[in-house]
Amino acid sequence: MKTRITVLCENSVYAPFRLIAEHGLSFFIENEDVTLFDTGQGLGIINNMTVMGKDVRAIQRIILSHGHYDHTGGLFSVLEDHGSNILVFAHPAIFNGKYAHHTESGTLIERYIGLPKERMDYEKAGAEFNLINGYFPVTKNLSAISEIKRPSGWKCWDARLKQKINDTIMDDPFLDDLSLLLETDSGPVVLLGCAHAGIIEILDDISSHTGYKEFFAVIGGTHLGTAPKEYVAKAFESVKQYKVKIIAPSHCTGFNIECLFAKEFKEKFRLASAGSVFEF
Repeated sequence: MKTRITVLCENSVYAPFRLIAEHGLSFFIENEDVTLFDTGQGLGIINNMTVMGKDVRAIQRIILSHGHYDHTGGLFSVLEDHGSNILVFAHPAIFNGKYAHHTESGTLIERYIGLPKERMDYEKAGAEFNLINGYFPVTKNLSAISEIKRPSGWKCWDARLKQKINDTIMDDPFLDDLSLLLETDSGPVVLLGCAHAGIIEILDDISSHTGYKEFFAVIGGTHLGTAPKEYVAKAFESVKQYKVKIIAPSHCTGFNIECLFAKEFKEKFRLASAGSVFEF
């Protein structure tokens, strides 16, 4: 059975339709049924589904890659338009308080960047949360993986990103960073949310769980825009090691790093803007 992945939300727009671009990410996955992976900020998801002829009521489940607003902001709108109870898969840590710290004119600014609403609000709108961790088969052709195995002493290189638990602020360990593995006719395909746990670590962990030594495609956010140059170089080597045939970095990857991907991988590079469609 063919697998079709449509990019509903992303920072840029691929096709000259009436699509909305936003800093966010969402994928509409069609194979044996329909899965929604992330919901963007909420500015464009319903509009973009309508423009591209995707029926929100056809969605059988929603999977969230982590608790940031640019991946969960459209959840409430989707639930309202769906109109029925629906399973929402996510790691428990998506409900932790998510914050960003940055400095303006010498003053520390703390900004909330987590889920826009409370858990009970989503549940009243029809969300039935299924909180998962580790390697979790969702359907026969789709698995989620979180709590990615990382080297001793690992820290997220984006020091701005924090979580707050019981009024205590700390670096976010991103246990909730969740990616998908799709079993397709072309081979295994990896969908990334933001890859806060590291694209290298994610591919390695999926390989250790499945035995896969090659991935047909890797699509989604890589968060390499703030990564050290040494890590970016190692990420490129990891993509080559796993013999990835289609590499489509997007969203939090950053324009400059996407250009480096395009230069490095040439015909293997694809855009994954809103409106892009991948078939496997």
